[in-house]
Amino acid sequence: MQKPLRFLLLLFILLTSYTLSSQKKTKQISGKIKSLNNDVSNVLIINLNSKESTITDSLGGFTIEARLRDSIRFTAVQYLTKEIIITETIFQRNSVVVNLVENIINLNEVTVTPYNLSGKLEQDINSLGIEPVVTSSTLGLPNADVKVMLQSERLLLVADRGEYARLMTIEEILKLDKTLLGFFKISVMVNSDKTINRISGKTKSLEEIVIREKNIELEEEIIAKFSKKTMSENFDIPEVKIDGFLTYCMSQKDFSDISKSGNMLSIWEYLKIKSIEFKEQ
Repeated sequence: MQKPLRFLLLLFILLTSYTLSSQKKTKQISGKIKSLNNDVSNVLIINLNSKESTITDSLGGFTIEARLRDSIRFTAVQYLTKEIIITETIFQRNSVVVNLVENIINLNEVTVTPYNLSGKLEQDINSLGIEPVVTSSTLGLPNADVKVMLQSERLLLVADRGEYARLMTIEEILKLDKTLLGFFKISVMVNSDKTINRISGKTKSLEEIVIREKNIELEEEIIAKFSKKTMSENFDIPEVKIDGFLTYCMSQKDFSDISKSGNMLSIWEYLKIKSIEFKEQ
């Protein structure tokens, strides 16, 4: 009787040791987000146990470090938040496919006066007789997708256009000196507008305005991607203070390089690091 008991005890110890070692071991889990209609890029993925996070690429792919039984949360404004557990099957395969459900906000049917609108877009457009909006994109015109410059960017372009000085062409010299000596002159034309704007500080002021307006655009993009609620939960910052937190981040000298990359994962990791500094203030 003792031999079977010893064998069962040994087997129990081995299984327990294997389970504990598996739970402590971490693996790189590769995955893919799938959706029928929505964009699968820049979906925020967080390991709720280790607090590690990542973002999906343009095809919905991602890699995140996890242990057996870790909880993984998937968050994006266009999807309902979803959480999964790293099961034995997922852990052994090192891969997972996650289907996210579109976040649809249902509105009750209403009638709006004085136009008797029903709230149904197709029906209301037909009843109002509104013509389709014609844009450069709908017409397929060249450069239709080129981003429109900010007003401050256009002003900066005008204020700081050209070189500070350049050699005048023969045609320009002859306009000033029509004699034969004009052919042998070498003259320099000074860009007085550019020089005065630099000396007076106008150019620097416009540069600061451009940076400020671009930061506002980026802030709106960050909030649209992650939402204030998601940032509040993950950074442990009250939702009412998220605007102040983003302003704090954008005032940092190293934020400009991060923002220029346009990489949302890099921006998210930057925000995570700065959230610690922000809370210590």
